[in-house]
Amino acid sequence: MLQLGKKRLFPLTEPKIYLSISSEGFGHSSRALAIAREFPKADVLIGSYGYALDRIRQYGINTVPVTQEYKLLGSQGSFDVGKTILQNQASLLAFNQMISEERDIMRANGVTLVVADGRIAPVIAASRLGIPCLVLTNQSDFYPFFQHDSALVKLFGKSFELWMRSWLSSADEILIPDFYPPDTICLFNLSPSFHVKKRTHFLGPLVPWQRDEVVPAARPEGYAHYVVVSLGGHAYRQPLLDAVLKIAPQFPHVRFDLLTSLHVFALPQNVKRVGCVHDAAPLFKAADCVITQAGHSTAMELITLGIPSLVVPDMLQSEQENNARRMEELGVGLRVEYEDLKPHPSVLAKSLDMLLTQPRYKRSVDQLSQKSANLKGSQRAATLLTEYAHRLLAY
Repeated sequence: MLQLGKKRLFPLTEPKIYLSISSEGFGHSSRALAIAREFPKADVLIGSYGYALDRIRQYGINTVPVTQEYKLLGSQGSFDVGKTILQNQASLLAFNQMISEERDIMRANGVTLVVADGRIAPVIAASRLGIPCLVLTNQSDFYPFFQHDSALVKLFGKSFELWMRSWLSSADEILIPDFYPPDTICLFNLSPSFHVKKRTHFLGPLVPWQRDEVVPAARPEGYAHYVVVSLGGHAYRQPLLDAVLKIAPQFPHVRFDLLTSLHVFALPQNVKRVGCVHDAAPLFKAADCVITQAGHSTAMELITLGIPSLVVPDMLQSEQENNARRMEELGVGLRVEYEDLKPHPSVLAKSLDMLLTQPRYKRSVDQLSQKSANLKGSQRAATLLTEYAHRLLAY
């Protein structure tokens, strides 16, 4: 029996990796699937909620429902920090209960390693139980989220940043699912703190497939180019959807497929609403370019597949703004700001035309795609996780 202090917790005979992941965004579930594919199913348990939980269950992986810690809110293309804080107060008050929930899951399942992606409660629970814990994240600097807001929100942001540094310090290591510097897409979202940097380990992109495993979808016939527009379901991205619909008639030789749950009432002839899909990789690989927000995991998937992108970061969402800036600097895509969409939709049209007609973007993304293939991020992650998962068993 494992004995920590004076309290016996559970018998340990085999390694058990528990991934507790957020469902706020597509990428957390993609990274979890990338890791899970490297292990026997019996060795992995994934905790989540909502869309991510439904998606992971389709792959036959052992799952457990957990309580949602927070929900992102916004309007008209803008992520709203203040509204998010106010609407999530009830969740913050119930946080101790979430920690207890995570602790009970770990005890009941004989967990020997915890991996937290976008969640705080499992890190604290693992620390209290003395279980090794790794944080998987593409962001370790949080104050920029608050710096454009009111004085009150900024004050909260300072306290939140200190608390998050303490949270990261509770983890054994901080895993970054991205390229080594200087090719890191999330570079400007990483903490300058020495105490955080010394725990940081770059894995390479974590995607739930190998590049050569993805079979491209059939391209629509009768069009010179094929563009996928991936927007998800957040209502505040409606302005981007409206802008795409407005410029589509200017590109009669281009077929646009919309991956979104947002409602569309009138479609141009060259536009089709596909809806949300659990695996967009075959559509991405068939496309000449993808229009999307600047989410990190989507960026990793597109770069790994070698597909240029036109990125429109959610307004005031500093993490996406930084990702978009890096993608443009590295030449793998172009960025357009939300504030330019409504008054100047031609900006979106000009950027799309550049991606479709200038080969330098394809060359740049192909170079990083090869680096992704060489890094083998999911295999690197599995090697590291295996070592940590066996540590308790060794004692």
